[in-house]
Amino acid sequence: MIHRDPSIRGLFVLEKNSLGFLPFPEPEIGPYQALVRVAACGICNSTDWKIIQGRSKRGPFPILLGHESAGVVEKTGAGVRSFTEGDVVLRARLEDRHVASTGGCSRFGGFSQKAVVTDAWAERGAGYNAFAHAQQKVPAFITAREAPVLISLKETLYALKAAGVAPGQSLAIVGTGPAAQMMTRLAKILGISPLFVFGRRERWSGLFSRLGADGYAWDDRVPAGARRILREGGLDRSVDAVGTSPALRTCLSVTRPGGVAAVYGMPADDEPYDETLAGDPRVLPLRVREGEVHEELLGYVQRGDLDLSEWVDRILPWDRFQEGFDLVREKAARKVILTL
Repeated sequence: MIHRDPSIRGLFVLEKNSLGFLPFPEPEIGPYQALVRVAACGICNSTDWKIIQGRSKRGPFPILLGHESAGVVEKTGAGVRSFTEGDVVLRARLEDRHVASTGGCSRFGGFSQKAVVTDAWAERGAGYNAFAHAQQKVPAFITAREAPVLISLKETLYALKAAGVAPGQSLAIVGTGPAAQMMTRLAKILGISPLFVFGRRERWSGLFSRLGADGYAWDDRVPAGARRILREGGLDRSVDAVGTSPALRTCLSVTRPGGVAAVYGMPADDEPYDETLAGDPRVLPLRVREGEVHEELLGYVQRGDLDLSEWVDRILPWDRFQEGFDLVREKAARKVILTL
């Protein structure tokens, strides 16, 4: 009798601007890995869309999506020490080799019925896996359905800290999307003031005021407090939460000499940053390692400083993926989570 690997499904970009399910064999795990049954995965408002449009992390198609996953550990390798069966974990993923039967690749594979986490701490002696630092356990007071939003919140918290943002410093956040909104809320939790947000449309003014910004600027309409600081030389720190040359240009225009303009947003491959901007000595590219702020972020949730449900607009079954992606594309929802 011929043995066949059991088949699972994943959500792939079949070709540019086309999504659908494809089957492939269940992944095998190594001694420092655990097999995870994925429970939910968030749609990334930026990276996922750039991949779908063929503008980032390109093919070959089909491309397995998903880097905001949460799931339950089903099985562990012999060398695993940090995970046990039943744990809810973040960032389970698959690699290209796991989906080789489709002829495509994985970026990063969380939209799959099953995926893999690596015990980075147990594995150190066998070769440290840089991605696995963020594959961490979620405490019982957070459900697997809401857990994916922790990833975005941790990323934005880490970005603020890596930019050197601290109480007593002035901060500009450039952008109005989910990342900018999360940064604004987290900056206020950190005690950052004054904090100004720079966008392109008046419609966001009220929202950012509620999130804690001291002022919102659009077009040439700059709050009086920000104008005063700009006359005195500029703000201490700025963060590009978009990933475009215009956003970085705005950052540099409002950041004082000797200040820091941190880059969090990820530009599309076909629209890289203008070299004259990226070469400015104030520019600080960020390599986000959100695992380092895991416990701090969980503390904000447990104390009630952050309500995860505030950041999740829709939770949909994954067979309604097109509806979810359409909501994000049309900016009708800032965070949509698909449940498997």
